[in-house]
Amino acid sequence: MTTVALLAPGPSLTEPTVARVRELVMTAAVSAVGCVTSAFPRAPWADFLAANDGAFWRKFDGAHAFAGRKFSTNDIQGVERFRTPQVTSAVSSGVLALEVARVKYAATRVLLFGFDHHGSHYFGAYTNLANTPPARRAVHAGQFNLWARMHPEVAVLNCTPGSALTCFPMEAPCS
Repeated sequence: MTTVALLAPGPSLTEPTVARVRELVMTAAVSAVGCVTSAFPRAPWADFLAANDGAFWRKFDGAHAFAGRKFSTNDIQGVERFRTPQVTSAVSSGVLALEVARVKYAATRVLLFGFDHHGSHYFGAYTNLANTPPARRAVHAGQFNLWARMHPEVAVLNCTPGSALTCFPMEAPCS
């Protein structure tokens, strides 16, 4: 079994949560770690960064300097362009990260951290980017649901207390 941990920038992505994921890496319980958009400053040691929004890559300081692999479905200089039939330019960065974990890192199990999906972040509201409105979050939830139905071979556990995403079983604490 290949386990990948994904870190999203929800308010539950605390320093202790990131430290726990780092422990999972050190004990080989997790083989790779991916960050979704602005979660990467909390885990600069992660293996990859998935961000689909072109504005993120233009406006978020430090994203291009991230040391790991970088993925988007869009054509962005210095970022690997990644698309599959289910992952196009309209998909959420979280779904992009799931698909990268599945295809590029051969994940058979994925642990989700910081996937609160309520519209806020561990750092508060974006000041340099648009924050995702509720209607768009509903579209993203549908994309997660579709991904889950299309990939039952990947066991995804949501390790985010209070997450609004309901298509994956809740598991806390994750290990």
